[in-house]
Amino acid sequence: MNKKNVTLICFVFLVISGCISGKIPESTKGLVVSPKDVLGKIAMPASGDVIRATANITLNSSEGRYSRKMALLLKTPSYLYTETIPIFGPADFFLSANEESLKVFLPGEGKFYVGKATKKNLFLFLKVLISPGDMVSILVGLPPQIMEGNLSEYVEGRLYRVDIRSGKRKRSLWVNPDDYRLTKIEEIDDGRIIYRATFRDPIVIDGIPYPGRVDIEVGEPERANINIRYIDLEISPDEDTVAFDLQAPSGIVPVFID
Repeated sequence: MNKKNVTLICFVFLVISGCISGKIPESTKGLVVSPKDVLGKIAMPASGDVIRATANITLNSSEGRYSRKMALLLKTPSYLYTETIPIFGPADFFLSANEESLKVFLPGEGKFYVGKATKKNLFLFLKVLISPGDMVSILVGLPPQIMEGNLSEYVEGRLYRVDIRSGKRKRSLWVNPDDYRLTKIEEIDDGRIIYRATFRDPIVIDGIPYPGRVDIEVGEPERANINIRYIDLEISPDEDTVAFDLQAPSGIVPVFID
């Protein structure tokens, strides 16, 4: 048998086995039957749980590099609180977000900002055009709030990829079929990458995998990168949402940013 025939036979074998066709390989076939099934199996924290964490966060944008140790409170679907943990002195940055408002206190400037919980307002402070609700999901390693559209499923290496298309928008989710842990998200609008989030170093708590590290790359409206590395992370069944609504300190008049 000549080399040409051997090469052809190997190619046909690969196509049949699914390695080139993009179909689900035999080792994972039968675990899922549709893109909806993949999305429905993604590991989720219990409703009402509050994630308490300490993290090293670095923001690189056109305005420079900002690196701080931060305390975080997160509660799905849209509750966020964070403050800096300085080496010396008091905290110099506080931010809260919930379903209705986004509030930021900058003690060094004596400013207390109040606005709606929109991605444009969050961009003013974090330089990422992502809504507070979607940011909460990304920080805990979950898909952003559901985007309606046409679903399609692919296999890339050992991962499932689910694409959600709506008009010119496309959201891609990469899922590990071993534990249905989200490993990457990519948001594209009209061919432009809005953001890409990658999840690494999983931390398993009560059977639920949370990312130990989150890397966010932003392409629009300006390039920026946020790197989050969790130092510690714990879950508490806490229904209270008071912590997610900053109050203006006495004597400081709020600045409305809408």
